[in-house]
Amino acid sequence: MMSCPLARAAGGDSIACRQMSVARSLVGAGAGLVINAAATEILKNSVREWRPDLSDNNSFPSRHSSYAFALASVASRELSRFSPLWTIAVHSLADAVAMQRVYASRHYPSDVLAGAALGVVSVQLGYSLSRLLWPGRSAECRTELMASGNVSFLSASTVALIPFSSHSGAGMSVGCGIESSLSFGLPMASAWGLGASLRLRSQPVYSDGIYSGALNGAGATVDSYFGHWSGLWAVDGTASVGLIGNFDRPRADAAKWSGLAAISAGVSRRVARGLSVGGRIGCDIVDRPAACVNLSVALVTRAEF
Repeated sequence: MMSCPLARAAGGDSIACRQMSVARSLVGAGAGLVINAAATEILKNSVREWRPDLSDNNSFPSRHSSYAFALASVASRELSRFSPLWTIAVHSLADAVAMQRVYASRHYPSDVLAGAALGVVSVQLGYSLSRLLWPGRSAECRTELMASGNVSFLSASTVALIPFSSHSGAGMSVGCGIESSLSFGLPMASAWGLGASLRLRSQPVYSDGIYSGALNGAGATVDSYFGHWSGLWAVDGTASVGLIGNFDRPRADAAKWSGLAAISAGVSRRVARGLSVGGRIGCDIVDRPAACVNLSVALVTRAEF
């Protein structure tokens, strides 16, 4: 981690460089939550999309996911200075909310991913507005936030799974699903590293066009990643292979275990000390009777060590 030379020269200002004042935090968090609430309600009342359970046409975006990720983003910004593990804990709680909304047939994966992105972006805008009111320390703190290169990390991801082709023969097809994953990475060199991921996913299965149930599974992959880290931004790519155990099988011919191979690329930005947020896009191949190639779109929170 780069030190803050301007703060060292100013002596006591080093503390100010490492944490925002109470007023600045309150303004940033408050502005972000207000922006989030306003944007969420505007979209909620403007976009007409039927829910999966057909109860009403206010499915997009997921209000629960938007509010949960907005609160998680505030908590991440304020708590990451104490431990990066707080970042993963609060993202995982927000992720549980998003997964529940899909499991309960209240939202499509695209609804919860849009809500999650809206929550994260709104809070970042709020903190950006707070920096306009306290611009004096921006240079010092920006210096400290600069990425130091390839470091160990723990990340949590909320992923929408969109099948390129939903039909797989025998009258079976799959729909858009959702995945929650927890990943660990360890650098092997300046530009690449190895890691592992735990994954929980759900995809609806249809038999001759009629909903059969959700194919739910949990698994693990071994990951290899490479990337480039410069200033506040980073770009990277990942290749993964592993297995998924299907614990809910709506059809008798659904396999107990499925192979998984995936590739993805992403971009992230450091928003606080030891904390980055970003997005990923990729594809995966799952060896199931309802086998398909999924397009994956993910929102990622990353804690760096």
